[in-house]
Amino acid sequence: MQTIKLPGFVAASVLAALAFPSFCSAEPILGDAPTAPKDVSNLPRGPMELGVTGGFTVNTDSREEVRSFYIAVYTSSDGVPMNTTANVSTCTPGTNAATYQEAVLRRINWFRAMAGLPASVTLNTTNNSKDQEAAVMMSANTNLSHSPPPTWHCYTFNGATASSNSNLALGDAGADAITGYIWDYGANNNAVGHRRWLLYPQTQVMGTGDVPQQGSFKSANATWVFDGNYGGPRPATRKSYVSWPPAGYVPYPVVYPRWSFALSNANFTNATVNMKSNGVPVTVSTETYQIFYGENTIVWVPMGLNPNDYNTVFPFGGTDTVYTVAVSNIHVGVTTTNYAYTVTVFDPAVPGADYHPPVISGPNQPGAGQNNAYTFTAVSNATSYQWRSTLRTPYNFNDGAESGLGNFTVNTSLGYAVQQSSVVASGSYSFHLAHPSPPTDQTLTLNQVFVPRTNTLLKFKSQLGYAADGQSAKVQISTNGGTSWVDLFSQTGDLSGYPIETAFTNRSLSLAAYTGNIAVLRFNYHIGVGSYYYQTSAGVGWYIDDIVITNAEIGTVSGTNATATTNFTFNPSQSGTYNLEVQALIFTEFPLGWGPAKEVNVMPAIMLGMPVVTNGQVRLDFTVTSNSAATFKLLQVDQLGAAWITNTGATLTTNVPGSSYRFTTTVGPSKRFYRIQAP
Repeated sequence: MQTIKLPGFVAASVLAALAFPSFCSAEPILGDAPTAPKDVSNLPRGPMELGVTGGFTVNTDSREEVRSFYIAVYTSSDGVPMNTTANVSTCTPGTNAATYQEAVLRRINWFRAMAGLPASVTLNTTNNSKDQEAAVMMSANTNLSHSPPPTWHCYTFNGATASSNSNLALGDAGADAITGYIWDYGANNNAVGHRRWLLYPQTQVMGTGDVPQQGSFKSANATWVFDGNYGGPRPATRKSYVSWPPAGYVPYPVVYPRWSFALSNANFTNATVNMKSNGVPVTVSTETYQIFYGENTIVWVPMGLNPNDYNTVFPFGGTDTVYTVAVSNIHVGVTTTNYAYTVTVFDPAVPGADYHPPVISGPNQPGAGQNNAYTFTAVSNATSYQWRSTLRTPYNFNDGAESGLGNFTVNTSLGYAVQQSSVVASGSYSFHLAHPSPPTDQTLTLNQVFVPRTNTLLKFKSQLGYAADGQSAKVQISTNGGTSWVDLFSQTGDLSGYPIETAFTNRSLSLAAYTGNIAVLRFNYHIGVGSYYYQTSAGVGWYIDDIVITNAEIGTVSGTNATATTNFTFNPSQSGTYNLEVQALIFTEFPLGWGPAKEVNVMPAIMLGMPVVTNGQVRLDFTVTSNSAATFKLLQVDQLGAAWITNTGATLTTNVPGSSYRFTTTVGPSKRFYRIQAP
């Protein structure tokens, strides 16, 4: 823990609150991977209690299929509440929410599917229970061991058994820990043993135990990786080998400094690796060859990267980058063989040439109160679809925190006031987000969803005070109901020991890129990798004031419906401007996000009765599906094909008995034609 001296100009109240302004590290660690078990005869062999949440397959030769698999399935494991009953301080293992366990399982099966392995691993409840005890032990002792001694705090026999059968992480939990195992950072993990166990083809049953950070006790994960299938018949896989990153398209966030290539029963002692990036040779450093972890594997690090530092990321320039890999001089028995494949690293936020969203076709002016038929283009890997209609009305927003938190859903830690008066840009109050210990994301999510237009602006005043390198002020937008978020604005702290800003800064962000989409907006004081200030006193954290949204529209969803086909019927109950949108689902339950909106102007459906001529007057009674009668017009023409003109002398009467409306006008020529113009 590092103590930072505050500058002399800081207010006395801040000095008192920050007598020891300190950073805490949030960086996770991995221990050694477990080595191959000697006996698995007593371990389960097949699917058991918890239902399969995987069964995934993906064609890595398709950029769009991989992109949608990442967006819909990988990210669905993020942010799932643990809802634990574990208590490390009392050595209580407790239980976690089933949805949290399933999120961990989804992450495992996602990586296995990407690697071309059977991706229907299930969790065993006995394994889960024992792993829960192991996770408590690791957290309680701030240490990792596959053979914890009985002298350890919170030691149990079941926890020790799980420790010897599990990948272990400290400072990470849940799906994040699974990603960490595939990363396999640290000087002790040059064999990528954690990765090799998660990607062992034969495995069908695993387990998971997790505890969150609780006070000074770090979060922890134990993932049971051995089952009775170890050493058994190898199942069919996409390729004869298992590599990470795999051949084909791979999202850049899951490409790590250590690359690996595994081949059953191979000997890589004298094997070599060569790489090229877009045809240009890449330097490669081969790690020490080690067995006893899953299938025999060669591991290498390209471009002189530091695989031991958790903060090292694989470089990505923003455009699709093709890496050619050649692994040579591999010995399998008495045979020498070579393998070559390509990996294309890409940004999953950027659609490629094979992106074909569901584009809607149909009438631009559908009638209210009647069936209007629409079709849309199919999405290649969809299992089903949803469509929705959204009524739009003008929307502007202004909140300077003067009236409290009523406009927001607040997800913050206890112990500090989100509406505060010590640091303000204007008025008496502003919003304040900070990270008490243990740190978690602190969010203010605008309750009102809205539809940006081409000229929609988000303006706010921002002051990031004391913030370390693990803390970031983010404004984020979601167009899929909060499933995933995109940064509109991001500002990260540093280790200088001084405030990032000492006054409010005006920020103005265009939302034109999200025109026509139903948007959710949030302010997120994010905790990432690195250090953080755990104080919540004045001057520490992020202050937000005078939030303004202009020229937007409210999107009131009037219906979300399922369809197994590429057509639907829209029957609006009232006139107005609507968005129609379709989203595809993959693997039955994972939405890809709403496709491009089709804007339609719903017209009132008009039912015109027979004209009645009386005393030189003609009466035209009609009913409509809207009460916007003030803007109806009576049009007339004496010869079909001629231009319609407005009858300015007609009288409109509302609430006519037996009808809704009546136009009355002077009788014209015997062949005059009339038409009602809707608003």
